[in-house]
Amino acid sequence: MNFSLFGLGNVGSNFYNNFKDKNKIITFSKNNKFNCLLKNNNIDYKKLFKKKHLFIELIGNIHITIEIVLNSIKNNNNFISANKDLISKYVFFLNFLFKRNNIKVYYEASVCGVLPIINLLDNFYFKDKIFYFFGVLNGTCNYILSNIKKLNFLKLINLSIKKGMAEKNYSNDIFGIDTLYKTSIIISKINNYNIFYYNIYLESIFNLNNYIRRIFYCKKFISYFYNLNNYIFLNISLFLLKNSLIKNINNSYNFILLNSFNSQKTFLSAVGAGGLPTSYSVITNFHQSFEKKFFLNKNCIKKKIIISKNLFCINYLLKLNFNYNIFFILYNLKIKFLKLYYSRNILIKLKKTYYKKILFFLFFFKNKKFSINKII
Repeated sequence: MNFSLFGLGNVGSNFYNNFKDKNKIITFSKNNKFNCLLKNNNIDYKKLFKKKHLFIELIGNIHITIEIVLNSIKNNNNFISANKDLISKYVFFLNFLFKRNNIKVYYEASVCGVLPIINLLDNFYFKDKIFYFFGVLNGTCNYILSNIKKLNFLKLINLSIKKGMAEKNYSNDIFGIDTLYKTSIIISKINNYNIFYYNIYLESIFNLNNYIRRIFYCKKFISYFYNLNNYIFLNISLFLLKNSLIKNINNSYNFILLNSFNSQKTFLSAVGAGGLPTSYSVITNFHQSFEKKFFLNKNCIKKKIIISKNLFCINYLLKLNFNYNIFFILYNLKIKFLKLYYSRNILIKLKKTYYKKILFFLFFFKNKKFSINKII
């Protein structure tokens, strides 16, 4: 079998360089920025549409990718993709089309780099009920937040581009769009129906203020999913952590913590950004495409209620300017304060609760300036 490789960017160039039999690969690349020693290269991607070829799409442009997908089905070829934008929007539609034509689609590289979460959900957790998961799904954001105390925001972005952890157009990473797509794919796989990315509540890490940068808690950009009696809570935002295990997952590493009915708690961690680890996921899918698979019938699940806003909160860290009446209210609400400053500021930790209690507390200080942050 021959192979059509669309795109020679950071991931595509690493995949091509690690592939031994390069004579069988036909590539599409306009610039070849990473100076791969190409043997069969085309400037026009339509010349790669051939029968008895495995299509490997690593471009990222959704408009070109749809044409590649349709030609893959037309020519009866298997398809491998790392395009998180495409998969998050059309995951079940693609699965239906490829299964109808007795061919396969693989997209492990579209989520979490080298962390094999799609394979686990397909082959291990396919009959298990997952109650919640949370984790860091973007290695670039984790690298920036791990070093935000030492370096400037723009310097960290430039460093992540040089190290191959981010593209030159880094807006999707910083604004959380990349994490949004990945979270949508994972939650859709867990619930067995498509949950679109616009149903997920998103807060980006862009324009962090100086107070959050210097705070002593560990900062992580976390995707959070919780299933409570068929009510689904979805959230992606900046969390402040004190967990000793998660504190050590720095730089471009990702992690996922799953809690399911049978296997209970499962913790996974691996490199989540960069061309080399992501290309390994493509290589894994490449070898899987030659294996025989048996499709399992799943029962239909009733549509669940999605709560897109962050109504179910974790711990909160509150900083505000106070007068001495505050201590009477803190005592009545059984809230402990962490630190008292000489500049008439107080740092308060609110334990696991609903928004109602926090809003009731802040009602007495509605004219005061305060900042509030989430903690796990």
